[in-house]
Amino acid sequence: MCGASAVSADFLRDESRMEGKSDFAAFPTSTEEASAVMKWAFSKGLELTVSGGRTGISGGAVPAGGLLLSLCKMKKAGKIFKDSDGKTLVRCEAGLSLAELQNYLIFEKSGCFFPPDPTETTASIGGMIACNASGAHTFRYGPTRKFVNGLTAVLVNGDIVRIRRNDSFAADDGGFVLRFSDGHEVSARIPSYSQPLTKNAAGYYSGRGMDLIDIFIGSEGTLALITEAELILLPKPESEFNAMFFLSSEDAAVELTEKLRSEAGEGLTAIEYFDPAALGLLRERRLRMGPASAVPPGVPQDKNSAGIYLDIASEKIETAQIAERISGIARKLKHGHVLAEWAAFDRDERERLRKFRHALPETVNSIIAERRKSNPAITKLGTDMAVPDEFLETILKTYRKELDANSLEYVIFGHIGNNHLHVNILPSNTEEYTLGKKLYADFARTVLSMNGSISAEHGIGKLKKNFLAMMLGEKGIEEMKNLKKAFDPDFRLGKGTLF
Repeated sequence: MCGASAVSADFLRDESRMEGKSDFAAFPTSTEEASAVMKWAFSKGLELTVSGGRTGISGGAVPAGGLLLSLCKMKKAGKIFKDSDGKTLVRCEAGLSLAELQNYLIFEKSGCFFPPDPTETTASIGGMIACNASGAHTFRYGPTRKFVNGLTAVLVNGDIVRIRRNDSFAADDGGFVLRFSDGHEVSARIPSYSQPLTKNAAGYYSGRGMDLIDIFIGSEGTLALITEAELILLPKPESEFNAMFFLSSEDAAVELTEKLRSEAGEGLTAIEYFDPAALGLLRERRLRMGPASAVPPGVPQDKNSAGIYLDIASEKIETAQIAERISGIARKLKHGHVLAEWAAFDRDERERLRKFRHALPETVNSIIAERRKSNPAITKLGTDMAVPDEFLETILKTYRKELDANSLEYVIFGHIGNNHLHVNILPSNTEEYTLGKKLYADFARTVLSMNGSISAEHGIGKLKKNFLAMMLGEKGIEEMKNLKKAFDPDFRLGKGTLF
């Protein structure tokens, strides 16, 4: 435990670039220590904010006073084992990072992997669970929720909760009673709103008869402090490869995506998109930086060209067969054609293609960083919205029509396989920034009219509360607050997050 003067500034911010404050900080090394700290904070009436890897971009880890509780010293992982159902599992503490877990699985020669893949591998396991993290591989595997088999959490008053999947369920009417080993119980009701028909990381999870472990997954540190997790592992694929298709137009890229979803079959793990402006930025990066750019020569010069990046992995079929099938699909497009095709089969080639993909967000961030030097008030405006399959073409055309009509600079890229595209508006001045924020709100309303989500993977945090209210309405927000009151009556956990 330490006072405010001893808290490093790094713990007062996350990747959202928000900065907060805290009066105290604690760095427990076990669930029991975390429980003791939370009992002390509860007795003092302090608010409490959980700090993990601080890789989030919605401000959820930014403290708003009170106690900051960091899990950076809780990084232990246990033995890998199988349960009675044959699932391969590993127990670990919530402060362990994704990269550390991946390295541990390799070191233990487990032959397994943990499928969720947020871009930042320094993300903590607890943070991934708290925001139900996902990434490119969600196309095949789904979000973090699917791979959480058990949790240990500490309530605001210091009580320790242990819950396993398939142990406790809500009633069909949403009511539930969660009983703990010490005789304490929580009685409440699951919100009545329905989940959108797409990826979603907005608001508390809801569903008739749902497993009660899912209350905590995606709750963004507002219901309890997650300290330990039991994770589900899958067998590592026998073979993997990556491919990049450069298409003659955006329409061709959309057509290829839809054909791949319906015809590619086994093995397709991720479908990612680069719009024409994105490829333009990468060509400029290559000219400016040369080989250090991570952009290989050969990106087509056609200003209308768009890109589709694929991850493919298989436990059964040879990747060469999958590659041939996918290439055949790409050669039969009606609304355009393939300009160039890259494939990467060995580890080094795949790493080069992975770096090429990640060069785009790095370039976008560097552009905004440079512009902020002359106008610190502006930031990148990046959407995190997703729509059901049938609206992919419509939402993409809507984005482009409105952005072009308002003469804003932007790029569109991301998880097109899930219809989850990141529109990155790049304002040059305050006027463009204000206009971009208005368009962001307009896009949110359009996405919601399609039964989509205003936050598909990044969560709500402290920055998107108005969009959560737009999505769930007054009744939905009130139902969320009632659920929170059952666990945290005075709203001390995660102050300013969600509400």
